[in-house]
Amino acid sequence: MEENIIIQDVEKERYASFSFIPWWDQEKIKRSRIMVVGAGALGNEVLKNLALIGIGNIFIIDYDQIVNADLTRSVLYRQEDEGKDKTSIATERVRQINPDVNVQYLHGDVVWDIGLGLFRRMDVIIGCVDNREARLAINQACWKANKPWIDGGIDVLNGVVSVFIPGHGACYECTLTEMDYNILGAKYSCPLLRYQDLVSGKVPTTPTTAAIIAGLQVQETLKLIHQMDVPSGKGIIFNGFTYESYLVEYAEKKNCLSHEQYQPIIEINNNSSITFGQLLTIAEGYLGEGAVLELDRDIIWRLECKGCEYQNLLLRVSGKVTFEQGRCPKCNQSCHLEMRHTVTRNDKELLDLTIAQIGLPDLYVIAVKRDGEVCYLELSE
Repeated sequence: MEENIIIQDVEKERYASFSFIPWWDQEKIKRSRIMVVGAGALGNEVLKNLALIGIGNIFIIDYDQIVNADLTRSVLYRQEDEGKDKTSIATERVRQINPDVNVQYLHGDVVWDIGLGLFRRMDVIIGCVDNREARLAINQACWKANKPWIDGGIDVLNGVVSVFIPGHGACYECTLTEMDYNILGAKYSCPLLRYQDLVSGKVPTTPTTAAIIAGLQVQETLKLIHQMDVPSGKGIIFNGFTYESYLVEYAEKKNCLSHEQYQPIIEINNNSSITFGQLLTIAEGYLGEGAVLELDRDIIWRLECKGCEYQNLLLRVSGKVTFEQGRCPKCNQSCHLEMRHTVTRNDKELLDLTIAQIGLPDLYVIAVKRDGEVCYLELSE
C-alpha cells in the first residue's frame, strides 16, 4: 500500500522540504526530548542540526567556558562570547536558529551534577565529550534509566559514532581496555580525591570532521525517534585521510558493571532540600523498618591526619572534594579518608542534612534496600 505524501507550501512552512520524505513525522520530532552532553566543536554541530530539523526539546550540559580557540571549531560562538559559559551561549544561538525549539541548559559536570531523573525524561542522549570519565558516566546513567545514547568522537580527520541501546549488544564500558581503566584511574589522586586543576589531554579536532560525525549522530537520533532499526553495540568508523568508513561490532562483556537497570523507580514529590532522615522515613514506608539508603557514589565521611591527629567530619560526596581540600591544614599531608555509600538510622551525623548539602544533584535517584528487596526513589520536583 502506497503512503500518501502531503506536500506543504515550501515558501510559507519552515519544515515543508521534509514533507517530501515519506517516513518523516514532524510531530514526533517536535515532541522529542534530546539531551546533548558537551557543547564544544562536536556539540555545536549537533545542536545546529537538531535546531534546523525542529527537535522540540533540547537539554544542553557542559561545565566549560568559551575560549578563543573554540572560535575556529564552534559555529555557535562569537568573539564577544569569550569567557562566557558554553551552555548559555549555545542555548541563545539555538533559539536564534529556530524559535520553535524549547532549549534548556545546565552548567555542570555530567559525572557529578546531573540526576538520573533527567536522563529518564529524555528520548535520546547524544554524547559530545572528549574523555572516558564522562562517557562512562553517561553510559551508566543511560543503562540505569533504559535510554539509548549515541557517542561521538573526533581526532583530526578521523571520527567514530557508536550507538548503545540498553539490552541490545555491547555498551560503552564493554569497549574499555585495561589501558582505558588505567587512564580513568589516573584522573584521581592516591586518596581518591580529584585534582581541582587537572587538565585532560585535549584531542586535536577540525570543524570538518566535527560536522561529519555530528551529522551521523543526529541522523541516528532521527532514526531512533522514528522507531527505525539502528545498529546497537556497533560503531561507524570514519577515516578522513582515506575517505573510508566501515562498521565495527563491539564484543559484549558478561557481567559488565554498567549493565544495571533501576527498576522500579518511584517518583516522590520532594526535591534536593529533603533530609536523609525524611528519606529514610519514606523508604521505610515502602520496604519497612531497617531499610537502608544506598548511594551510587561514595561519601567522604571523615578526614583524619595520621601524623598530627587532625580530624574533620566532612560528609561530602567524593567527587565534590578536591585534592587540596583533602590535605591536613596543620601539616599539609594527605588525610586518610573514611568512605561510606550507605545511610541508616544509626548515622546520626547525616540525618538532618539535605542531599544538596552533601553534593547530590536535583532529580537524584537513590536505591533503597532491605533483606534482598530493592526499589529506587527519584527525588522529583
